[in-house]
Amino acid sequence: MQVRNSAKALVYHKGCILLNRCISRFGEYYALPGGGQNPGELLTEAVTRELREETGLYVKPIRMCGIYECISPPRKDPSHKLYCIFLCELTDETPASPTEPDACQVDQRWVLLEEIRQINLFPRAVRNNISRMINSHEIIYLGSERKK
Repeated sequence: MQVRNSAKALVYHKGCILLNRCISRFGEYYALPGGGQNPGELLTEAVTRELREETGLYVKPIRMCGIYECISPPRKDPSHKLYCIFLCELTDETPASPTEPDACQVDQRWVLLEEIRQINLFPRAVRNNISRMINSHEIIYLGSERKK
């Protein structure tokens, strides 16, 4: 199993956070937009590309604000992901159509920052530290998890 870097966008705009709304066999949940880094691609390039593919929006990464690691069990498709979270600035408020949404993604939503704790945002470490990631100028280590 190889480690896969995942570049995630924390887009904070007018008091709201941009999230992908997803539906899987486990029900509805939300996730930060973003995805896998390609070989030869900078993380900042990956987060910009992934956000455009999944939401149709253009952003400028401002700074890395969080890092989180997760190892999924060796069932059908084991994975070891390192989430690199970037605080991003929206550069164009007029989205194009998404070209490559995630498999479980049904749309995206702007969620008020004060409502983040009430929604089913994964991973929980991201949900519980959104305000810290926005307000701190340090990279926040959100922890490591080995799912069982």
